[in-house]
This record gives sequence, structure tokens and C-alpha cells, in this order.
Amino acid sequence: RHFCVALQEDPDCLMAYVGVSLALARPHNEYVSYRRAAVDRMLDLMEADKKAELAGKVERFPVMEKEFAAAVATLVSTSPRMAGALFHKLGVDYPHFTQAQLLALFLSRGGYDITGDPTPGQLLAIKRTHSLLADHPDDPMVLGFWLTLNAEAPLTALDFKKDLLPVARKLVEIDPTLPCWQYLLGHYEWRVGNYRAAQKAFAQSADLYSQWMKKEGVSVYDCEGYLKAKAYLVNALYQSGDFEQAMKIAMDVRSLKADRSRPQSAGNAILLWLSYNQPARLYMARGAKGDMDKALKSLPGEKELGPFAKHKKFPTLAGVFSDALAMYLGSRKAMDKKDFDAAISLHRTAFRKHITDMAAVSKGATQVSDYAHFIRAGSALSVYDMELAGLIAMKGPEKTKIVAAGRFLSARDKQRAYSVLMPPIVMNPMDNRLGEYYFSAGKSHEALLAYTDGDRLYPNNLASLLGMKRSLLALEKNQEAERLQKRIDTLTADH
Repeated sequence: RHFCVALQEDPDCLMAYVGVSLALARPHNEYVSYRRAAVDRMLDLMEADKKAELAGKVERFPVMEKEFAAAVATLVSTSPRMAGALFHKLGVDYPHFTQAQLLALFLSRGGYDITGDPTPGQLLAIKRTHSLLADHPDDPMVLGFWLTLNAEAPLTALDFKKDLLPVARKLVEIDPTLPCWQYLLGHYEWRVGNYRAAQKAFAQSADLYSQWMKKEGVSVYDCEGYLKAKAYLVNALYQSGDFEQAMKIAMDVRSLKADRSRPQSAGNAILLWLSYNQPARLYMARGAKGDMDKALKSLPGEKELGPFAKHKKFPTLAGVFSDALAMYLGSRKAMDKKDFDAAISLHRTAFRKHITDMAAVSKGATQVSDYAHFIRAGSALSVYDMELAGLIAMKGPEKTKIVAAGRFLSARDKQRAYSVLMPPIVMNPMDNRLGEYYFSAGKSHEALLAYTDGDRLYPNNLASLLGMKRSLLALEKNQEAERLQKRIDTLTADH
């Protein structure tokens, strides 16, 4: 919006078109036509400048700006990999052009492999960004990039409390009024298990986003950050044991209506894929008597999801995800009634059919605006699939119990706590399920190890701590249990 204001003042401002293009860089977003227009105008200005230069006239735009614009056009229109090479060249040619260096690193990073180890590209990006951080210790752009680069890192990859959390806190000290920085802080407080600090940061982020929406006259459909902050706040409350407050906030957001006129809205995507099923996932995680019924009632139905699932131009698969969760809940209900034939049928036939349906359209899903949500939901369903198989085996006839551990181990191996600054869809560590199985089988030592692994995945989550304490008491390690109780008391203070 600020770049558009600049273009009202100067319709030929090359860098303003660059800014519009970068702001709308996300593939298949609802404003892609505006991005295309900005890129076309950007290229026209550069072409006109080139012709003027060949005619002996003074060029209007500096070479660095034109090369940066060409890299941005390549990024949004052709190839992110090629764009990364162009940004890298800019960074070499202009050593003080920090933004180009950061974009080059962003586009060349490699993430983490299935074992949690950084790929060579990720290692190089971390090394070079760390060097930039040393050269620019107070530059918010570098600080923010360092945090974003490592947002999905496993806890074993870096020392979060030493290398990352202080940087997140520093950003907020620089300017506590920026909601995205408060959100970053909340994410890193959550990652190290400081749930109370995370709750404060997420609440502040949501409040600042709310103020911004009111000031600018926009809604949640234009402010996905508000919905993400609320969803993460709910998760942080749940992990610390404050289920009632978590559910209250989740239900408040659940009551918001998605905008049928804007099927590609980023805010709509958060509502359909995350907010609308968060109350159900809370009930699924707690698993108290009657929770499966409550969860089913909270899920959106055809009236809410139908218009989006059946949209002629931009259909969403969020309805398939919601239906899969309903089948999961149906199987859990059948287990509660000791009807294991029904539980198995709902799991193997109905639930897995929805997973198959989603997998069948995975290629086409790459062309829709909510593809990232599709991927996250599919990953969550693969975890729920193995969890459900394990629960059926554990709670079923004696002869099936032996396979439960293997199912829970598979669920654990499919689960990741980190998902690029988004709260995890699966609320509990699957290690906890493994701990439940071992404890029920009288294997308290193995249960303790499993719950301890759950504590590593979601540090200080109450369910793992309670399981650890129960196992310690069964092993007659009373002093260790007493020390653990102090952690539990600190975690659950004030609720």
C-alpha cells in the first residue's frame, strides 16, 4: 500500500514497482494480476531506459536498481533459483547491498533433512547470515532474516536460548509496536518452552494487528497475522495446561465468518484450514469423556465450507481435511464405545480415503493459493493416521496391543514441531502416546524415556511433564518426581 502511494506521486518510480512485486511475491495470491502489472511496468521502464542510453541520453535509473529489478522480475515470473544467482551477483558487486545478500541466501537455503540435519545449502546460509549478523548487529532487517531462516530448525540444530531467543527479544526492544516482531518473539519463546512469555507476545501481536486493522479500515481477510497470532496463542495456552482459556479464544475465532467473495484471501485460508478446526483439535488432544462429540459439533459443515470447496475457479481442499478429522473423531468415538470393528472400518476405509483423495490432487494443489496449508494438513493427517492405528491396537483386544508401540513410533517419526512460524496442527507430541502405551504395559522406564522425548519436542508441555512424573513415581524415584513437580507448578501458576 505504501508503494502504491509512492506510485501515485511518481508513476515512473522503478523501485516502487519493485516493492509492489516483492510484496505480492507469494505464488497464486489473490492480487497476482496487480503483481503482473507491476512487473510489466517495471520491465517497460527498464527497456525504455536502455533505448534512451543507446540513443546517447543519460539513463534515468542507476545500474544497481535496474539489476535488482531484473532479479525481482526473475523471482516472481521465471525461476527463484535463477533469481538467487542474480541477487548473489548483486551482493558481490555491491558489498553494502545487504538486502540483495539476504535474498540470495533466502533463495539458496536448503532446509533440513528427515533426520533434522541441515542440508549443505542451509548450512551455508546459516554461516553467511551469521557473518552478516556480526557485521550488522543492530540492523533489524538482518536480525529478522536470521530469525526467519532458523524458524523451522530442530532444537538440536542450534542453541535456541543463546543464538536465537536473544535476537528475537532484541527486535522487540528496538520497536515493541510491530506485531510481526512480537509474533517472532512468541514463536521463539514457544520453541524453548517459555509458554507464559509466548502467550504475552502472541497476545500483544494480536492486539497490535487488531489496532492496525481498525486504523486502516481492513478486516481479518487482509490480516492473516492476526489469525496466526490467535492460533499460536491458543496452542501456547494448551501446552501450559490452560485448556479453558485456550478453548475460549479458539471458539471466539471459530465464530468468524469466511468471506465467500474472496476465495483466495490469505485470511480466509487461515480460517478454513486452521481456525475452523482448532477447537476440534483441542478436544482431540485432551481426549476427556465427551470430547469427541464436542469436537465433531465444532467442525464446520457443508453450509460453511461448501461455497469454498465448490468454487468454480478457486476451490479449496480444506473441506476434505475437515471431513478427514470427522472420520478420525468417529473412530475415536467407536473406540470409546468398545466397538473396535467400527473403529477399524472408519480408520482404514473412511479416514484413509480422505488422505488418498488429498494425495490424488497434490500436483494440482501446487497451483492454488492455499498450497502451504494443504501440505501442512497432509502432514498432520499422516501423523493422525498412525496415532489412530496405535490407539486402536492399544485399546483393542490383548492380541493387538503388541503392535501399538510400532504405530506410535511411526506417528512420532512423522511429526515435526517446526513449521515455518506456524503453530503445529497436532497439539500433542506423539512421544506421549508411546509413553501411555509403555506405562499401561507396566514398562515405566520406557515410558519415562518416551515422555522425556515428548518434552524435548514441545519443551515444558504439561502432558509430557505429568507423564514423566507418573513414571518417576512408578519407578520410586520420588526425589526426581518432587523436582519435576516444581517445574509443573511454575508452568501452571495462575490457572
